[in-house]
Amino acid sequence: MKHHNTNIHIPFARLAAVAFLFALPIALLSAPAAAIEFTDNEKNTLKDGGTVIQELPTSRKMGFYGGTGYAIIPAAPEVVWQAIRDWAAYPHMFPNTEYCKVVSRKGNRTLVRMKIGHPVVSLQYHAETTEDAARYTLSFRLVETHPHDLDAIQGYWRLFPQKNGTTLVAYAASVRAPMGIVALAGEDLANRAIHALLGIPGDLKNWVMGPRGKKYTK
Repeated sequence: MKHHNTNIHIPFARLAAVAFLFALPIALLSAPAAAIEFTDNEKNTLKDGGTVIQELPTSRKMGFYGGTGYAIIPAAPEVVWQAIRDWAAYPHMFPNTEYCKVVSRKGNRTLVRMKIGHPVVSLQYHAETTEDAARYTLSFRLVETHPHDLDAIQGYWRLFPQKNGTTLVAYAASVRAPMGIVALAGEDLANRAIHALLGIPGDLKNWVMGPRGKKYTK
């Protein structure tokens, strides 16, 4: 399915470039808005239904992986918003997620236990998510006081309503894996990890537009 919106703007200051210079806090999400545009090739990829991956220059160094992935989903943002908060569906929605369980909820915060898998390595961790429904933003961060196999993970979803009724999905994430795991997995895992991590908006699109995504429109 092709999309014909040629003016794709993200009202956030350098979302892809600024997102996850790892030490920067999630508070960047409240930075003043400023429109930016994709390259022509990236616009064409999005319009043709593909996923755009913008990996950070510092990614794949010393166990760090990070960047931003984008996709346009031909559905209203309130529909997509339901999907990214459907924790029970994550193992079915995202190919590399083996397990996802809500541990506790309090207000707009949710503690989830995640397990992500690969033929070589399987990792679990606990993350706290924070929702801002008014801005269609859901951020997440590793909870170090709970069991975790990753050194760090943080990121966020953000949805941008488009004029034609579709939704531009941005998923920014940064992960720091223990060097022992990095050495064990090798370069092959690094390539797979980036596409699995930053290609998530495409997986979300397939789920929302598939038969099991119909429940979000009822």
